[in-house]
Amino acid sequence: HFLFPERRNLTFGDCLSYIRPELVCYGAGASSLISHLALCLAECGDAVLIPAPYYAAFDVDLKIIAGCIAVPVHCSGDPSKGPSPRDLEDAALAAEAKGMRVRMLLITNPCNPIGTIFTPEVMKDAVDWDDHEICTLSVTELGDDVHHVWALSKDFGASGFRMGTLYTQNEKLLRSLANLNIFSGVSHPMQMMIAEIFLDDNWVYDFLHQSREKIRYSYELCTRMLDEMVIPFFHAKAGIFVYADFSSLLPEPTAEGEGKFASLLLDAARIIMTPGAAQHDQKPGMFRICYCFVSPELLMMAMQRLDNIIVKIRTHRIHWDSLTPESMSDIIA
Repeated sequence: HFLFPERRNLTFGDCLSYIRPELVCYGAGASSLISHLALCLAECGDAVLIPAPYYAAFDVDLKIIAGCIAVPVHCSGDPSKGPSPRDLEDAALAAEAKGMRVRMLLITNPCNPIGTIFTPEVMKDAVDWDDHEICTLSVTELGDDVHHVWALSKDFGASGFRMGTLYTQNEKLLRSLANLNIFSGVSHPMQMMIAEIFLDDNWVYDFLHQSREKIRYSYELCTRMLDEMVIPFFHAKAGIFVYADFSSLLPEPTAEGEGKFASLLLDAARIIMTPGAAQHDQKPGMFRICYCFVSPELLMMAMQRLDNIIVKIRTHRIHWDSLTPESMSDIIA
């Protein structure tokens, strides 16, 4: 899709004419590979630009071993459209003003948490921007500075398999990763099992078809109920999340107000949604809903509880302090 947006039905044979298998690296999940990339390509204290809002775990993935600092890129326009070169430049200049060297750009496509797909034009603009390393999640001559990471976790619901892949044409990087992977390699039995799965084309096609249908059902259930609650949200094109705007319900338009709302959901309804602050969103009240994490039955129960809480908040808006788990005991009764 990135290289050939006009060709949506490439066969495996077509793909192998562009992808060289010897340039594929395996690791124990995307998180492991991102950590290794940062360790190989940057120094401790270097900045990694990431369009915001973004997956909260990236902060730790980049810092815990490599010591890199994630720097959010705030889009001047609609964040679902992706960053412009001007947005990237502004973020880089701000990081450099704080004494950091910008070394990498990390882009998730489809976007997590928004669920939109950045266009080929946005991706190419990002690749062309300056001369920083580009890591894309989600190939003719990509050069030495573009690296593509993909894992089984989302598409195959197999986080526990701990299997991720990296495609890069930087052979020096591949040699470095081969040394690092002794700490986070994929065992031979696991590689054999996954190879057997992927060799069964009919099973893969059938699994992905059923998965799409189930994801679509849960997505439509979630968004239909958000519409009924009059809660705005980004209309997702891919992924397994809904990014919704609960700002009108906060006791105050601040990170503290967002935290109070999140605590109320957890304590009164046992609902967990990822707060926007954890994803470096500048607008308080944005939350990521992981609607695929539970069965449709549990999702329906959670959305009904959410609806009940919203009704109570709107009814008692001027008395927020009275909205306690005790006063909402009927939510989970």
